Formats: sequence, C-alpha cells, structure tokens
Amino acid sequence: MASQVEMTADGILLKGDLLFSTIISVREALEKAFDQTEQAVVIDFSGVRRVDSSAVSLWLCLERKSRALKRPLKALNIPAELSAIVRLVGLDNTSLKP
Repeated sequence: MASQVEMTADGILLKGDLLFSTIISVREALEKAFDQTEQAVVIDFSGVRRVDSSAVSLWLCLERKSRALKRPLKALNIPAELSAIVRLVGLDNTSLKP
C-alpha cells in the first residue's frame, strides 16, 4: 500500500506502509509539513500498516529537525512493531515511545 501523509486539525496522520520502498517520499512530505507549522508537531501512526527499520531512521531525522526548529515532536499510536525495533536497536532514549 502506498504511504500517505495527511494534515489534520490535530497534527499529521500517517497511512500505509513505512518501508524502505516508501520512506523517502514520506520523509519529504513530513519535512514539508514541518515547514508549514510553527507549533508542536504531532504525528499519528494509527493509519500505518507495516514498518521496517527505515521507520526508525525517519523518526530520528524528524527528531533532529524538531530540535533544529525548536518545535516539540510527539508520536501517537505507535505500532508495536516499531516500538519493538526501537527497543531492539537500543534507541529507547528517543521520543518514539508508547
């Protein structure tokens, strides 16, 4: 399934798969969304079906951008698979926690 980044009243809703094959387009869309807001960024993963380790890389990129722009970043509805990858690679110190 193709990935989608959708702006909502509450933040950004991700839909589809966050895989190596889709992550570049998702990252570009998320960075554009970051640039369009001056407030905290909330990313809702509730529409995400499948993830792989590239989703962790995406989140780390977003954390760097968040810090550079001094905008808080928050994740909602984190898929269990993504939490498991974060724990497996020892990145429990990221803001990507259930």
